[in-house]
Amino acid sequence: MSATTPALHGVRAAAAWGLEAVVTAPAGLRTLVPGAPVPAALREDVLVATAHAQGAAGVAWIHGEWRAFAGSTPDGDVRLALAAHAERCARAGHPVPPDALDDVLPPAAVRGVRAVVARGRLESEVEARTRRVLAAVRRGRPSWDLVVDLPVAAVGLVAATPALAAGIALGALARLTPPVPAVDGADDPDVGLLGALAAEAVPVLLGNAAVRAVVLGSPVVLAVGLRSGGRAATIRVGRGRAQVVDGLASDVLVVLQGDVEPLVRLATGVVLREAHEVHARR
Repeated sequence: MSATTPALHGVRAAAAWGLEAVVTAPAGLRTLVPGAPVPAALREDVLVATAHAQGAAGVAWIHGEWRAFAGSTPDGDVRLALAAHAERCARAGHPVPPDALDDVLPPAAVRGVRAVVARGRLESEVEARTRRVLAAVRRGRPSWDLVVDLPVAAVGLVAATPALAAGIALGALARLTPPVPAVDGADDPDVGLLGALAAEAVPVLLGNAAVRAVVLGSPVVLAVGLRSGGRAATIRVGRGRAQVVDGLASDVLVVLQGDVEPLVRLATGVVLREAHEVHARR
């Protein structure tokens, strides 16, 4: 087996991942339903990070299709912590304490991430075994390893078929959905700090393809006002466009008032996410 498609090493490592999957099974099931501590975007980010760490290009691709539809984790700190945790598990060959996640996620979400990492590790193992079977067929030199590799690959591929089909369909829908538009007014010097932060957050808020299709495809322009302290801004979204202006416009449908810190975290997360993606491509 090559270094890029690692298999579980030894009975103890296999038992460790199996135990992790069993212990975290309730949390893992909750990641599949709406309103879970681990939303769909975070779940797919975890699976992509785990697959990349294991060198499972096929698994990473299919969950990338799911992620294209669901959007991505807006918090860059979370994405960096996910990648670090996945890489630690890959290097160790067994589950490791999620120390990198404890500072950026609540306990319920950490348990869910552990379950998703175990799932991703098993999916990557199916890909590794499948590659071994295909390599043996191409060489025309079967070995005793096929006694284990073939049934694992067969069962795993059958179990993965629904997720594979759904991922391909969702990825296609995401590509058919209008892209996130550039935010008009984002570079306007008259737009204050609140408006600039809101403009940075728009691509994340429209990251989900279904939300993007409904909001951008709406024939009605939705205007939302933001107010924090003495600052105010208005975001308009609809008819394929997004715009930010300083102050509260007369056509706002609702005014959201509160502290600016969540927008700062969201905008900072966008920058960190982009930096992480550039690093991952190198």
